[in-house]
Amino acid sequence: MKLNLRSVDLNLLPVFDAIMEAGQLSRAAEALSMSQPAISAALQRLRHTLGDPLFVRTRQGMVPTPRARELHASLSQQLGALRDTLDPANRFVPATSQRCFRVLSNDYFEMVVLPSLLTRIRQEAPNVVVEVALADDNMPRKLATARADIAVDAFATENDQLRRQVLLEERLVVVARQGHPVLGGDCSKQQFLEAEHVVLPDRNRRLPLDQILNEPGWQRRTGARVTQFASMLATCSRSDMIATVPERMARQYAGALGLQTLAFPATIPPLPVYLLWAPVMDTDPAHQWFRQRLLDSLTG
Repeated sequence: MKLNLRSVDLNLLPVFDAIMEAGQLSRAAEALSMSQPAISAALQRLRHTLGDPLFVRTRQGMVPTPRARELHASLSQQLGALRDTLDPANRFVPATSQRCFRVLSNDYFEMVVLPSLLTRIRQEAPNVVVEVALADDNMPRKLATARADIAVDAFATENDQLRRQVLLEERLVVVARQGHPVLGGDCSKQQFLEAEHVVLPDRNRRLPLDQILNEPGWQRRTGARVTQFASMLATCSRSDMIATVPERMARQYAGALGLQTLAFPATIPPLPVYLLWAPVMDTDPAHQWFRQRLLDSLTG
C-alpha cells in the first residue's frame, strides 16, 4: 500500500535534510533557527511516519541508517530545486542549479543547436538538464502556462502574448549521396525536378521553399515522406533520393553520412529561425541565463 502524502508533514523534510548535513541535532537546530527540543520532536514524528529510526546516536554524532541514506539521496536534489523555485532570496546559481529547461522544437534543434548549447552551459552549470519535446499547435499555450521554457521554430507565431527573437538565419541546400548517378558538384533545376525527393510532412503554414515549389514548373517528385530531418539525411545517404535541408545541418553531418552539399537551383531568401518565450519568464534569472547561453552557443 502506497504512503498517503496527506499523512506526511512536509515541514519535517527540511529537518531531516539538516540533520543529515549537520550530523548533530544541535547544529541542525542552529541551521534552521529552531530549538533542539523542537528538532528532536520533529525527528520523532518523522521516525513514526517512515517506520525507521533514521539516525543512531553515537559519540561521533547522529549516524544515518541505510534507509536514511537512501531517502536523502533522493530528497536532497528535489529539496534544492524546490528552494530555487520558492525562495526569492535564493537567486539562480548555475554552478549548483539542478533546473530542467524544457525546449519545444524539432530534431533540427537537437541535431544543430543542442550539441553546442550543452558544451557551452556545461562550462558553468554541470547539473542542469535540457529536455526537448516536439513543437505542435499547442506550443503557444505550453509556453504561456510554463509547461515549457522556450520554443525554437521556423514560424514566428502570431500570438502577441509571446516574445520572439531571431535566433539565427538558415540557407537551404540540396543533399545527395556521394557518387550519385546524376548529381555531382552542382544541381540544376532540371536535375532537381527529375530526381526523387524525401520530404517532411506538409505544415499549414508556408515557408519560402514552399512558395517556390508552388510556382508553375516547380513540382518535385516525392519518393518518401518522413517525420524528421535525420531520416531525410539517412535516406539520402543510402539511396538516390535527394532532399532540401538547412545548410548548417547538411555541413555538420555530410562527412559522416557520405553526402554532398549542393546549392539550391534558385534564389531563396534566408530562413529565420525564431526563439519564442512567454513574457512571464522575463524576470526569471535562470531563464535569462539560459536564453543568453543559447545565443552565445551559436556565435562562437
